[in-house]
Amino acid sequence: MKTTVAAIIVLYRSGSTDRLVEELAAQGVGTIVLIDNGATEPGEWTFTFASCVVRRVAFGQNLGYGLAVNRGLAMIEESMVLVMNPDVTVHAGAVDALVATAASSAAVGAVGPKVLDRDGGRYPSFRRFPSLWQSIRHGAIGWLVPESAATRSYRMSDLDPSTAVTVPWISGACLLCPTDVVRGIGGFDPKYHLYLEDVDLCRRMALAGYQIVYEPLAVVTHVGGASSSQRRLGAVVEHHRSMATYASLEQRSTLALFAVEMGIGLRCVLSVMRTIITGTVRN
Repeated sequence: MKTTVAAIIVLYRSGSTDRLVEELAAQGVGTIVLIDNGATEPGEWTFTFASCVVRRVAFGQNLGYGLAVNRGLAMIEESMVLVMNPDVTVHAGAVDALVATAASSAAVGAVGPKVLDRDGGRYPSFRRFPSLWQSIRHGAIGWLVPESAATRSYRMSDLDPSTAVTVPWISGACLLCPTDVVRGIGGFDPKYHLYLEDVDLCRRMALAGYQIVYEPLAVVTHVGGASSSQRRLGAVVEHHRSMATYASLEQRSTLALFAVEMGIGLRCVLSVMRTIITGTVRN
């Protein structure tokens, strides 16, 4: 049976997607679904680029990332689905490399590429699931001391980034899944409006017995978009809200959960202050 690939891209006041559509179409993606969370009026537009069918859909409201992806999942028929951000550049051969790894075993639930930043450095796109103690240590000092032991452990910095390896979770900036697998676990959890939906997805895949794989033969560049000061502050708050949502899933005592949530709240306040002062967001 021939492997076919669709892509789902969630937009929110994003720039042109023409370059990304061209890159994906050139690599054999058959359907691209663009969910426009920034549009205030509902509508749907369909056009063909080369042999790729592109559907741009707006529901007239911001559905959040997880729910938007799930709406896209309902619109595709391909056997593999690529979920990605609109500010990603897909290097030649990346889609084929992801598909080959995903198709190599029925145990594979998701595959992520090597992610480069705009300067060509490698972004730590695979990480451990955050334990209570690691969350406290990384959350307290990780953004002040990026090379701290806690942060290096969380980011699995000792792994060779040039070797394919099974990891706990991979970045949702770009990941490929067998469509039946992601649908089988219920898609993305809509409780995550933005951030940590990728951690939660990989967590549920792991609980269902699937492997998460990092494949460095597939390479993408995550450019990252400019945003207004108001949107930067909103991103900080939304990230910490998702952190609290994820923390509530762990089997902890009421006291431990209270301590974690207090720590997340304090970190949020400090992060907002830093964002106001520096104008940058770091998660």
